[in-house]
Amino acid sequence: MSLEAITKIREVESSMEQSKAEARSQVQKLAADAEREGRALLEQGRKEAAAAADAAMKKAEEAAAGRRKEILAQAEKDCEKLKADARKRMDKATQAILGRVVES
Repeated sequence: MSLEAITKIREVESSMEQSKAEARSQVQKLAADAEREGRALLEQGRKEAAAAADAAMKKAEEAAAGRRKEILAQAEKDCEKLKADARKRMDKATQAILGRVVES
């Protein structure tokens, strides 16, 4: 083989090694970029899920507060009705007690 052919073969081999090294570097960069983007998407998903959970919790708390007000209002009405009924029966109870005291 001539010296010129050997030199060309070495140049081609060197060029191929350089191309392989560049390809490896590009693959590593692409993998790192994909991993970084994946982590960013995962973090974004977590933030969105947390925001949705917070919104759902706030809505549930507001609904519970509204229901609490309704229950308290109904309990107050029921108490007032019981008081009114008791006042109506107070005269009869007083008369019954006085009647028993006087009879004894």
